[in-house]
Amino acid sequence: MTYKSRQKGFTLIELLVVITIIGMLIGLLLPAVQKVRSVAARLQCANNLKQIGLAMMNYESTYRTFPAGYLDNMTTSPVNATATRNPDPNIGWGWGALILPYLEQEPLYKSININSIAMNNTSAAAIAFRKTVIKGFLCPSDATDLNTFYNFGTVYPSDDTTDLMTITWSGPGGNLLLANFELAKSSYAGINGQRELTDFDSALGLGMLLRGRGVSIAEVTDGLSNTLFVGERSSKFAKQAVGSLPSVCTWVGALPGGNFDGENYTPALYILGHTGKPSDPHKPNSPQSDGFFHAEDFTSKHSGGVNFLFGDGSVKFITDSIDGQTWVKLGTRQGGETTNGY
Repeated sequence: MTYKSRQKGFTLIELLVVITIIGMLIGLLLPAVQKVRSVAARLQCANNLKQIGLAMMNYESTYRTFPAGYLDNMTTSPVNATATRNPDPNIGWGWGALILPYLEQEPLYKSININSIAMNNTSAAAIAFRKTVIKGFLCPSDATDLNTFYNFGTVYPSDDTTDLMTITWSGPGGNLLLANFELAKSSYAGINGQRELTDFDSALGLGMLLRGRGVSIAEVTDGLSNTLFVGERSSKFAKQAVGSLPSVCTWVGALPGGNFDGENYTPALYILGHTGKPSDPHKPNSPQSDGFFHAEDFTSKHSGGVNFLFGDGSVKFITDSIDGQTWVKLGTRQGGETTNGY
């Protein structure tokens, strides 16, 4: 006699139970995976800053000063001969460009004359240089976030796939200085001091990266380990900057001196920042979204704070809860202040 075996399948209830269990496991694992990714991005960002710090120290070993925040008065002889508070259309290259040989980017560095005008330079080499995306200047959490760049109330599209921003920039009196101008983005801005940058005081700042000149180690009387060099600036607030000024930056250099609503604005805000305490205080990684925070501040997409490079090459994660006075003190190189932890 032949018997036919009966294969028993899953019932509908059993299938629903299995699907529910799988869903619960995914729900439990997903936050953990996201947290791991977030931590990995923060660590990679810190490593980017560490490499920038090493490049800064190697630059100092070669020239006996740290790099200038950006070069200016490029048409004078010698260049930077008369650094002033006045708008300068002859802006040179920034600190990111100056340290390229120490970031394994020497061929790129040699492709342009570092003592030439940067932004108003129409040579093919200068145009290619300005558009070169360097991943070491981009935080993994913020690498391709900026889709638009605001200037004087007008939106200009950017190429988000190549981390380029396209801008149009007006100078004193409203005259057009740069039109449909492409620049490689950066996630990091230098520390000019504790004062705002809107009055062209970047040549007089008490921080580490100044307009027109480098700072020597001897000038850092507060100690390198107590002085900020470079910090993060996220593009997530690009649409929420003061008026229509963007809270983004580039590694290439500053923009020519311009104005905004009749007031002169320093070109340094695209490459430098400050630790000044505004009248309506907010701290690194501020949650403000009302559009009135300062474009020269430091922000990140990391939860709870911002990565910063100190003068001794160390990288620290400064939390949003840092005391306001401590925050101000960390931005100066020779203020004589003491900090009680942060």
